[in-house]
Amino acid sequence: MIQYPITLLIEKTPLMSLFDTETLPFTPPRTMNPIEKSGVKFLLCHSETMKIYQEYFFQNEIQQRFYHFQTDCYLFVLDGQAFIQNHTLECSVKINQGIWMEAGSFNKLVPISNRFECILLVVEEHQHDATFDEYMRVQSSGTAKKSTSNSDSTRWELSNHPKVKIEIELLPKNHQEPIHYHRFTKQFLISLTDTIQVKNKDVESTLLPKQSLLIEKKHKHSIINNNNHSVQTLNFYTPRVKKDRVLVIGKPK
Repeated sequence: MIQYPITLLIEKTPLMSLFDTETLPFTPPRTMNPIEKSGVKFLLCHSETMKIYQEYFFQNEIQQRFYHFQTDCYLFVLDGQAFIQNHTLECSVKINQGIWMEAGSFNKLVPISNRFECILLVVEEHQHDATFDEYMRVQSSGTAKKSTSNSDSTRWELSNHPKVKIEIELLPKNHQEPIHYHRFTKQFLISLTDTIQVKNKDVESTLLPKQSLLIEKKHKHSIINNNNHSVQTLNFYTPRVKKDRVLVIGKPK
């Protein structure tokens, strides 16, 4: 099942249409709670391996915000800048940067821009890994390992978390991925910088910046950039496995 698209761009009247290629249901967004008068928190995805939220708020209404989860949580900044601290560490994050907050930790976020917007990925299962040392470490394409795919896109793997793979991908101008699927993982895709298209069978959906969709495992798809410039996307893959991507030879049925 592919869910198309999750739209959270309009601050006062956000829309979220969940598009399933089999049943075509359309559902309003699930608003978790307002954040003072002008901000909102949304639930974008709830699966057996992860929950994903999107929220925005304004500095004149929220001077500090607290985060505490029973499992690890990844915060990725879509707009603005903030200062984050827990009982031992502190850092500042800005647009297109992310950090891991450790399970059970108490974290305080202080916005230092007028508007702050972020994605929160909460891992559903917690299993302590003593070798994982990325908590409160700022991650971005400037700090990550870079690789080039066979389809000429460039990827930066932001994190080595044992439960989820996180990548920023740069799609070249006028670029179409080969049709492929993932054997074991779900892919949660967010368009960061411009409009892209996602094709599944004979259905093509358009994602605007900050729109997102969930692609279930084993579902064939292709991501298309029809712009005359490159576009960045953010991708969460869970569970984390190796050699999961399979190219489709010929036309999918």
